[in-house]
Amino acid sequence: MTPLSWEHWIDRYTARGYNVVAKGWPGMDVGVEALRRDPSSIATVGVTEVVDHYEGIIREFDNPPIIIGHSFGGLITEILLDRGLGSAGVAIAPAPVKGILFLPFSTIKVSLPALINPANNHRAVPLTPEQFHYAFTNDMTEEESLAAYNRYAVPGRIMCCFRLHSRTSILKLRQQSTFTTTHARHYFLSRAVRIMCRLRR
Repeated sequence: MTPLSWEHWIDRYTARGYNVVAKGWPGMDVGVEALRRDPSSIATVGVTEVVDHYEGIIREFDNPPIIIGHSFGGLITEILLDRGLGSAGVAIAPAPVKGILFLPFSTIKVSLPALINPANNHRAVPLTPEQFHYAFTNDMTEEESLAAYNRYAVPGRIMCCFRLHSRTSILKLRQQSTFTTTHARHYFLSRAVRIMCRLRR
């Protein structure tokens, strides 16, 4: 999903006096419809490129920010904090780090259609509305889920899963008081998207 999925969070925190910056991954600045038509701009982007991109943005700030990320954004939040960036971090259902071999069945199920095709190694692959409902919006009705899918969903690079960050530093980071994470992944993904869709000031 693009930064558009944070739209109601942006409204909420801006109304409370925060300066909210929600930048997309490299290649995601063209909009949802453009990415659906041609996702080649994100087809070869990996975790390191994304983290370097956000590090460049953060280093332009006068003060270290509070960093918030969801799923792969949660892992990126952890890596940015591991690099000494940010005053605090919140990782919502973060992706697993390198060395975690046993993934939840729900993660495997939603990723398998893309992973079994070797040609997808260098492609950005879309989820179907049914896969999106299972992975992200499973406590929404099908109608609510489809509305979220149509507004937010874009192709993603599933093979990015295998280019993750070192395990040791992240596991140490998760023990720090300046960092908050949750791991009830399948249920929480759905709750997070529901809030993104419905949150108002």
